[in-house]
Amino acid sequence: MTIAGSDSGGGAGLQADLKTFTSLGVFGTVIVTGLTAQNTFEVTRVMEVPPDFIEAQFDAVMKDLNPRYAKTGMLASTKVIETVKKKVEEYKINLILDPVMVAKSGASLVTEDVVSSIKLLMRDSLIITPNKFEAEKLIGKKIESEEGLKKSARELYEKYSVNVVVKGGSQFGLDYAIIDGEELELKGEKIETNNTHGSGDVFSASITAYLAKGFKLKDAVKKAREFTTFAIKYSLDLGKGHGPVDPFAYPEALIEKEIAREELEDLLYFIEKKEEKTFKDLISENDKSNVGYLTKYGDFVTLAGGIIRYLDWLKIDGPLLVNWKKNDIYEALKRSGKKIGVIISPNDKILSLAEENKIKLSESGINSDAITINGKIILVADSVEELKKKIEGLK
Repeated sequence: MTIAGSDSGGGAGLQADLKTFTSLGVFGTVIVTGLTAQNTFEVTRVMEVPPDFIEAQFDAVMKDLNPRYAKTGMLASTKVIETVKKKVEEYKINLILDPVMVAKSGASLVTEDVVSSIKLLMRDSLIITPNKFEAEKLIGKKIESEEGLKKSARELYEKYSVNVVVKGGSQFGLDYAIIDGEELELKGEKIETNNTHGSGDVFSASITAYLAKGFKLKDAVKKAREFTTFAIKYSLDLGKGHGPVDPFAYPEALIEKEIAREELEDLLYFIEKKEEKTFKDLISENDKSNVGYLTKYGDFVTLAGGIIRYLDWLKIDGPLLVNWKKNDIYEALKRSGKKIGVIISPNDKILSLAEENKIKLSESGINSDAITINGKIILVADSVEELKKKIEGLK
């Protein structure tokens, strides 16, 4: 369940939460606490949902669907927070509290009375996920170093008896968690982007989703960190301000890897069963070929062994593996921006076809059918069907 406001720009709030839930395979329910008129660079209006209607939403959802885990987004007033606290206690909901109080810029989003109400709600929470600025508000002092970040997590854990992740953001490049007394330093890949809108929502929502899937809290936090980092890495450059992170990137990357396997299996069947004679002529005797596929998320699929020619015999050696090693096909696909490739030998037939302009060779891969790398030639294409046609054209 997400207990949050609506972002009309679609990048944060309950929209980001529901996208995250769906991406991780859990069904999301919604308690709408407010409406915003906003886009990637400004919020022009905010409208609170009346407390009695927030209660009605809780009652309707809980008496039918009864979600076990919920997370909060921005709770804009003490009345809203008191209502949420009342219903969380009534229904004994495991709460992941994202205490949205301060923007990533450091600008305050709430008044001091709201901060006090959030502190009370923290005691009903399973875990809290403040950013560095929010942690400063909660402990009443500045955080100016990594050690200060760690001390803030310890203070929150001890004072409020709640598990905590303090997000250091780009300033410190790490998050610091204390879960059931165990301290965890969470580091990840540093990503240079301004498109981080919704990243906090995605983090708390993914913790919620992993808990709903049965993960222990520590593991849920670790996996949520990885999921959110991936969403930031493949964020969307939309709008005139800070673009949104993409919670769909993670499942899309998994799907792309399966598509890569399927397309390479199709290509190998074509080579082995339909165009064996043509392909044998493209590989010198005792030489080895291979196939490869590079997804838009940087995953590279290739044969563990390769395609071996001995006399008039072709052997496909080894399974298709993901990110096993980066061979010359990987480099060719990176240079050309193409998806799929296959190695052929620079034999007399290929060189003759190149002289006749039936195959365009280059080292750059720009406007060419094939790329020369380390004395090898790699046919490249945007799809398996295009690559098949190129192979057929070399008869």
